Parts: sequence; C-alpha cells; structure tokens
Amino acid sequence: MKKVLFFFPENPLEKNSGNKTRVLQLLHYFRTRNMEVDFVSVSPWTSIWSEKDAAALSESGLVSNVHVLSRKPPKKNLFSYLFSYKRHQLRYQRKTDPGKSAIPVHSNYHIQTAFEQLLKSKHYDYILISYVYWHHLISNKELTAGSKTIIDTHDFITDQLLPAGDGALGATFEDEIRRMSLFDEVWAISTEERYLFSQFCGDKVRLVPLMLDPPLADLPGPAVPKKFDLIYVASDNPHNVRAAKWFFDEVHPRLPEQVRLCVIGRINQHVGEYRNVTKIFFAEDLDEFYRQSVVALCPMFGGTGVKVKVVEALSYGLPVVCTQRGIDGLPNKSRNGCLVSDDPGRFAKHIISLLQDPALYTKQSRLATALFSSHFSTEKCRGILDKAFDS
Repeated sequence: MKKVLFFFPENPLEKNSGNKTRVLQLLHYFRTRNMEVDFVSVSPWTSIWSEKDAAALSESGLVSNVHVLSRKPPKKNLFSYLFSYKRHQLRYQRKTDPGKSAIPVHSNYHIQTAFEQLLKSKHYDYILISYVYWHHLISNKELTAGSKTIIDTHDFITDQLLPAGDGALGATFEDEIRRMSLFDEVWAISTEERYLFSQFCGDKVRLVPLMLDPPLADLPGPAVPKKFDLIYVASDNPHNVRAAKWFFDEVHPRLPEQVRLCVIGRINQHVGEYRNVTKIFFAEDLDEFYRQSVVALCPMFGGTGVKVKVVEALSYGLPVVCTQRGIDGLPNKSRNGCLVSDDPGRFAKHIISLLQDPALYTKQSRLATALFSSHFSTEKCRGILDKAFDS
C-alpha cells in the first residue's frame, strides 16, 4: 500500500472555498486507489482546528491519520519557551528570510520540527505540500530521501501578491520558481500556469486540473421553472469583495427588477439588502441551489487559476456570465458555456439574453456540459493523477 503525507494548512471539511474542494477531491482519489494518507495541518491558522474537527476528518474514512501541528509551543514556562523555541525560531527566520521577495515563509521552527518528526517516524512514498509558502517543510533531504516530493501550487502566488509593474516582481517571481524547483514534481491547476511554470521548471510540471463529480441525477431542463434566475457563489477574499462591489454598483441596476438572484457564501457580508436578492451565508451542499438556478455569475477582476465556482456551474449545465478573469484556467477560451465581458452594460445584456432567448440558452448549456465532461470530470482527471502516482 502506497503511503502519502499530505500537508494542507486548513480544514478541508469546512467546504467554504475552492481550495478545500480541490483537497477533498484529492482525498477521495487516494481512497479509491487504496492509498494510506496521513493528513497534516496547522492550528491556529486560517482554520482553528478543534478535537472534534480532527475526529470528523479521521472518521470520514478519507485519511488514516490526522496530525494538527500547533504554531507555537505553550508558554506555561517562560524560560523554557525562550530557550527551547524562541532562540531557535530567530535562527530559523534568518535561514528562511525571503529577502526582497514578497512571498513569506509560513513555516516556523516549531512546525518544522514537528513535521520532521513525522518524516522520521515513517517512510512515505509521496510527500504532497500545498502552496509554495510551505516549501521549507521538505528542506531536510535526508528525511525525504526515497520519497517523491510534490508541490501543489494552487495559485500563481507572485501574481496574487504583487500588482503588475511592482519593483519587487523580479525577485518575487524568481523566489517562487526557486521554491518550486526544490520539489520532484510541480502541480499547476490551469493551462496558463502550467505553460508559465514549465518555462522555468521544465518537464517536472504537471497539469492537475480541478476535478468534480458530475451531478448524480438528471438535471431539470431549461423549461422547468426555477426558483432563481441567477446564482452567485463567493467567499470574502479581496478579489471577490471587489467583484461584488462592481456587480452590485454597475451591473445590478441595469437588470430588470423581476430578475431573482441568489448569493451564497461569506461574500454576503459585503452585499447590501435588495428586494430581489436572497442571501445564503453558508450552504453545506450547493446541489439544490444550482439545480434551482438558471444562470451563474462570476464577475472577477483579479486572482489566478481556474475559478472553482465556474467549473461547478458548468457541471450543472448552467451558462456562466463572467468577466475576462472568469475564464482563467479553462482550456477553451470560447465555446465553453461562458459569455464574457468586463463592461457592465454588456455584462447585463449577456444575462438578459440568456434569460430571454431559449435557443441561446440551450446552446450555451450544451457547451458548458461538454467542456466540463472533457476536462474537469472526476473520471477524466483521475487518469492524470494515476500517472503522477504510478497507479
């Protein structure tokens, strides 16, 4: 049985962002291939793990063991804290200082030590690390000898951290590529990122796209009455906050008053009250909402990689109205089920056309389903993973 050490700094069972959707799908893949997975995370981080959270992941059957590493040792004994941790941490910071790069190093001495204890306790065939922020976890090559190390990039971090024209762009990009090159294999989530990374990391770069299960049952046709005309799913990261403001300031006033919009996710903290808008702050399962909606929205102007909510909508055969950033990561930039515009007037017209023109809607819906089946379905993507894990 192949053994995998999988590091992801958040709780994937929270299901409130696209990166967690990706991790859950990877865990399901490992289970189908009968791999033994030790899952490693950090708390407190963006997630605060409780004993109940760790138990829930263990009981899910997706992993063999859950290791939640604390960020720092307890301060019960100040003398011990200062001499057993703090002085070592200062050396660790000097060693991992990114210099002029804008990409921070998220690991520290306490996390590094705990992670290396796991490497000493068991041999792993594969060590999978999420995000280049955590590259230093595999810095001890003696402990990773005989293991295949993989970095799942999730995003092009330089683009996330620095605007175009920033003076530190060169140093930051060089640092990101350097961190990737420390691994045996680099995973890119989109065709654009695969192309970019492969120019510097060569053939160690593999495209591992987002994969989703298709809806379990037949979907209702476009003629079946739906509860919502539009569905907009988003978290509250800065890119989504900017997108929501643009949509509700510039596009929403141009839509007919009878158009019904459902907004799902933490983005609702930044959405005002509107008579025709239903706000759902959290949904355990989006299935019923996609089935009850006609058109999906993705009005983003920033961020990199494939947009998970776009792929989710396409899997349900929902046409998507989006800005240019919404089709990032899609292998086809046209005939993909998306109508694209960065102009608010044109964006609104796309929505209205899909709601009023059955022929256009049917065409876009078929394109959406075809693109999803060809590039993002679980069956398609597991074949790619089989090659990565020699399965």
